[in-house]
Amino acid sequence: MDIDDEEILNESTNVLNNGITSIVDTDFYLAYKKLPNKTAVTIRLFERNEYYTCHGDDALFIARELLHSTNALKYWKTSDGNKPLETIYVSNKQFEDILRKLLLVKQYRVEIWKKTQKTSNDWTLGYHGSPGNLTQFEDILFSSSLTSQESSGVLSCKLVTENGVTMLGLALIDVHTLTIKLCQVTVSNHYSNLETILVQLGPKECLLPTFTSTEDNYLRLKKVIEKSGVLVTERPKVDFSSKDIKQDLSRLLIKSKDEDNDKFEMKVGVMPEMQMEHAKCALSAAIKFLQLLGDKNQLNRFHLKTHQPDLYMRLDTAAMIALNIFPDSRQRPDFSANSKSSSVYGLLNNCRTAQGQRLLMQWLKQPLTDMAKINERLDIVDAFVNDSGIRNFITQDFLGRIPDFERIVRKFIRKKANLEDCYKIYVAVNKIPKLIEYISEFNGPNKDVLNHLIIQPIQEMINIFSKYIEMIETTMDLDRIGHHEYIIKPDYDKDLKECREKQDELESKMHDDLSSICDKLSSYLSSTPSRSSISKKNGNESTREPIRLVYDPKQGGWLYRINRKESATLQKQLPNITIKVTKKEGIFFQTPRLNDLNAKYSMLNATYNETSKELIDEVLNIAASYCDSLSQLAEILAQLDCLVSFATASVNGNYVRPIFSNEQQKIHLIDSRHPCVEKQDNINFISNTVELDRNTHRFQIITGPNMGGKSTYIRQVGVIQLMAQIGCFVPCKSCHTTIVDCILARLGANDDLALGVSTFMSEMLEMSTILDIATSNSLLIIDELGRGTSTYDGFGLAWAVAHYISMTIKCFCLFATHFHELTSIEDEQPGIIQNFHVDALPVDDKLVLLYKLKPGVCDQSFGIHVAQLAQFPEHVIEFAKKRAQELEEFNNNENENGKENIRHGFDSSESVELIWGELEKLKSINDEEQARTIALSLLNKAESVGLL
Repeated sequence: MDIDDEEILNESTNVLNNGITSIVDTDFYLAYKKLPNKTAVTIRLFERNEYYTCHGDDALFIARELLHSTNALKYWKTSDGNKPLETIYVSNKQFEDILRKLLLVKQYRVEIWKKTQKTSNDWTLGYHGSPGNLTQFEDILFSSSLTSQESSGVLSCKLVTENGVTMLGLALIDVHTLTIKLCQVTVSNHYSNLETILVQLGPKECLLPTFTSTEDNYLRLKKVIEKSGVLVTERPKVDFSSKDIKQDLSRLLIKSKDEDNDKFEMKVGVMPEMQMEHAKCALSAAIKFLQLLGDKNQLNRFHLKTHQPDLYMRLDTAAMIALNIFPDSRQRPDFSANSKSSSVYGLLNNCRTAQGQRLLMQWLKQPLTDMAKINERLDIVDAFVNDSGIRNFITQDFLGRIPDFERIVRKFIRKKANLEDCYKIYVAVNKIPKLIEYISEFNGPNKDVLNHLIIQPIQEMINIFSKYIEMIETTMDLDRIGHHEYIIKPDYDKDLKECREKQDELESKMHDDLSSICDKLSSYLSSTPSRSSISKKNGNESTREPIRLVYDPKQGGWLYRINRKESATLQKQLPNITIKVTKKEGIFFQTPRLNDLNAKYSMLNATYNETSKELIDEVLNIAASYCDSLSQLAEILAQLDCLVSFATASVNGNYVRPIFSNEQQKIHLIDSRHPCVEKQDNINFISNTVELDRNTHRFQIITGPNMGGKSTYIRQVGVIQLMAQIGCFVPCKSCHTTIVDCILARLGANDDLALGVSTFMSEMLEMSTILDIATSNSLLIIDELGRGTSTYDGFGLAWAVAHYISMTIKCFCLFATHFHELTSIEDEQPGIIQNFHVDALPVDDKLVLLYKLKPGVCDQSFGIHVAQLAQFPEHVIEFAKKRAQELEEFNNNENENGKENIRHGFDSSESVELIWGELEKLKSINDEEQARTIALSLLNKAESVGLL
């Protein structure tokens, strides 16, 4: 039986027992059951007349995860007698919100199925999207200002092992910024290079060749990608072929209009990127996945670049999360979900433009390692910090009027742009001379840098867009912009001129009608506008006037607006009016007379637009030729926006400029603060001074009670270093630092249930990766290593790792621990390793946390005091005290002997080699049981040499 879509919607309200509806759509159910298999991260929706339906597990997912309620679920009876089919109805308004959440937040794929014919029940895939391929949903996803400003990109990977060396070819395509990036690197068993690149590029989706369960390399590769929160999509192996890549690139890369195609293809063939064979194979798959060659609007639009990971500080996913770089754990910014002080991004994001926000996200993922480039940014931030006039003008008067140029360029490419977009560009470009005038008045010490990086590039843009401004002023009717009408001047055509004259007559009659209403209501309203005060420009009258004539194309054209307080009077005195909409600013309504005049006006509007269509197309084509220049302008203004944003954050947070030196190799922070924690409500932050020297005291062990500030202290050092290397001022009284090539973190003890990895295994994998890629120029942040296994295992691992980092890698390291015995390692490496503790003061069985870092070891355990702070039951506290005293008495008898064993154990280099040999094995182990076995072996060896 075939049921019409309207019947389905009507019948859905007829709910029988247990929520089961009376619907039995046999034809649809049979078609639904025959659909191809899909993965759990693909959601299917079925497009009907005025709504969508979703069924089965997909319906359950939308109800529970997106709507957070199962009340909307219906259950269709099935024709084969099986359990009812879970169904959810999605309105067009809900569809937009659900689509955004699925693609941009949950990182799921979406398929929209459509009927092949209106009356049939044959369904075909209408359109689809994924986090890295949003092309078919762009009009919906980016129609709202609430949409995340984050760019979208798809990364493709090709793994090749030759002569025992594993090479990884990578290609990223971002259709919104029109960039193609290639990269080819050698990888270890941990694929740590890939994790770094995933952080730097921030792709939403990653393509891999279809592989089997026996292909261990790709299995491990997939785990690393999924750990980084990136959706993995498998593609046919045949797609990863570079056979036609030169020809494909010659069609995609941007070229001049008069450049010969054959010569351009030869030019493409000698580009340095063409030497990356494996990256080319990956690129070929990405091009096919995005179907770029099938869309003529995408041809000759892209820029090809080489991504060089070593140009930026290396960050792993754990470090991004530990340092709170972005608001949520998956490092996917959601601009409305979190408070400003919950992340570094939130604190620094004073950007006024969409392109500025996207660039800020990129800079946070790609801190610089070139001191000269860092100081250039710092010079400009310094200039804006010291000149509030220029800073305020740029923030308040200039950047606020800059539209999202990247989105506008995308609209031109997709032939979706209109005259309103042309006008937005015109307004923005027209304000640039005033910007140049303001910035040019700056006479501070960094004037030359400001001139070189900001003024000169923007001045060049003014020259390029001078003819564009002339074209807009010549062709567009700027007087009608106040009506939200973006049209061609009537002077271009006699028919247009005649049409405009008729529209002006209609407007005059509308004002006559308004005067009539005012006369009728004069004795009932608080004040009535005089005939002369009624403006013909989009209600620009005084706000004191109670009735206005306004033009709003979104509400159908011309409307009257009256204050909401006059609602009762309006409906009583004018019963025949039609209220269109009620908003905060007033009631919008039409009289029968205005409705008739507006209908005629709309018909003339349609005639006007149709008559001017050829002229509009010509203007749009000319404007589209400025797309490349517009992208360059967007890049310059995004940099300006970010740097002014840094300056604003620095002034508001009382930050100081970091001073860099590669000669001293020190990190010296006086009264450093955590920028996020100090902004929390009711917090009086206690600052701490940090002194690290790569040649002497480069390793700090921090002990102290829970909640005492150990984790905050080690994190704030990492945050300050990252902020310094993106070119921002930092929260200290003084900051002298050096360049670090990476910040790597192992923090907390967490199970990764989604990947089937336990606490212990997670610890081992993360530490193994850190030890694999850290160099003497790195900064390591390690918190509570060894907590995921037994005390003896954990302590042995923590000691061996600390010894290896301090003596072999020789990099900066902050090591917070609850293993107080670990502090004995300072005796083995005096001057290299230093013990510090966060201070706390027990007062009358209560614990006062002082949060101040002091030299030396914490001389007692405060676990029971912290339990009291957490308001444990009193009888539990008393029992804990009793057991702790018994254990302390027992340990005192063995304490000195144990310390001596620890000291002598690491006097022997042979002992170190035994321990480290076992740790080396852990670096190549991915199985938890194997890792645990080796860890136990390490413990046995440690005991055999008198280490434990």
